Amino acid sequence: MAEERQPREGGERKVFAGPRIRHLRTSLGLSQTAMARDLGISASYLNLVERNQRPLTTQLVLKLAAIYELDLKELHGDRESERVAELMEIFADPVFPKAPSAAVVADLVSGYPDITAALAALYNAYRKREATGEPASDSETAGGSRPDGRYPAEEVRTYFQARSNYVAALDLAAEAFHTSLSPGDDLYAALRAHLHDAHQIRVTVLPIHAIADSQRRYDRHNRRLFLSEMLPAPARTFQTAVHVALTSYAAEVDRLIAEASPSNADAEKLYRVAFANYFAMALMMPYGRFVEAAATVRHDLDILAGRFSASIDQVAHRLTTLQRSERRGIPFFFLRLDAAGNVLKRVAPGPFPFARFGIVCPQWRMTEAFARPGETIARHVSLPDGSRFLAMSRTIESFHGRDPQSARTIAITFGCDVSHAKAIVYGDRLDLGDPASATLAGISCRMCERAACPSRLAPTTAQTLRLDPSRKSFWPYEFA
Repeated sequence: MAEERQPREGGERKVFAGPRIRHLRTSLGLSQTAMARDLGISASYLNLVERNQRPLTTQLVLKLAAIYELDLKELHGDRESERVAELMEIFADPVFPKAPSAAVVADLVSGYPDITAALAALYNAYRKREATGEPASDSETAGGSRPDGRYPAEEVRTYFQARSNYVAALDLAAEAFHTSLSPGDDLYAALRAHLHDAHQIRVTVLPIHAIADSQRRYDRHNRRLFLSEMLPAPARTFQTAVHVALTSYAAEVDRLIAEASPSNADAEKLYRVAFANYFAMALMMPYGRFVEAAATVRHDLDILAGRFSASIDQVAHRLTTLQRSERRGIPFFFLRLDAAGNVLKRVAPGPFPFARFGIVCPQWRMTEAFARPGETIARHVSLPDGSRFLAMSRTIESFHGRDPQSARTIAITFGCDVSHAKAIVYGDRLDLGDPASATLAGISCRMCERAACPSRLAPTTAQTLRLDPSRKSFWPYEFA
């Protein structure tokens, strides 16, 4: 019965799949005693697992997959985990007086997926009405938008999330195309030559007064692709590669859009932009070369940027896509945010330790990067459930058009579970082996039950406030 005594290794993600295991057992006509015997655990321990009072360990997941021929991804329940996190955040909204426990929500998601999907759609429609002041239209409620009621941008984000942020068809095509080009050290020149030879398209860099408000513009009549002189070299390469995707690989992009089944015209355009951008990124940093280089230099952003003639932002984003089954990279999450903490972009190949709505928990201290521009700041962070992360933040400068005020400094944060820290150069100076050294953070204030938090912006929905006019504590909120 060694499985019951197996400690949880640092960084291993907790997976609660009790209802799924119970459904598997009953569908096979097995008693708890019989399944426990197959798995080498006690019936009482299996009972706790089925009631979501114990998580599935990695060893138990592997046994279940091997004995009952189940898909590992299905057992880990990534999609269900995402839905649980989404519902927990929904229930954290003040419109609900009290949030149910994570175990209750997990049971609801596993046992009643249609109801949970409907609840998520209803909440998204509510948020849309709150944001715009207008009720959802008949077409939106009758099926004109996606069944989950999400905005087109969230629709596209969900597509990539469901595929672990890796689009195999585009990634393989970009890698093969790079090989056929044999660009040497000048991919930009090779792409310009390809557009001219294959499509009779000339690429021209224009002065700012001639292309004031665009980075890239295509003149279909004259077959000319115009780029702004304000674009630095990596951005010129990227925008040229985007146009290659929209011309040389238009059929593949169209096929992927059709498979994605966009809900409306806006979503279709966003899919086209997202697929073209993905192709361009994969072309600049071909999968095989990039994943090996990333491992060799231990994910040093500056070295990778120099080696692949890319920007820091492009490299960090590319690191989130390395999920090819035969050679996976580390599952990094990535955020881009402004000085106020507003999230401008977020991607992740797996569970995302941040709220979908609102600002990031201040305890992650991502905005401190603005006080140390150009420096990569690493942090060891712990969430209330015991999961720990290594997160790196640094500033990047955006480029501007005709108006210098249009440029701004933003910050990026990329990170991963602390179990991968030995493969990342930025964790070397942190005491990642000691959980007590981690900064205590959360998903969002309304979902976080930490009592003594100086950065709390709102009370949690899971506890009752302690209100005492006769005293003042050091914390913004106290709980009974």
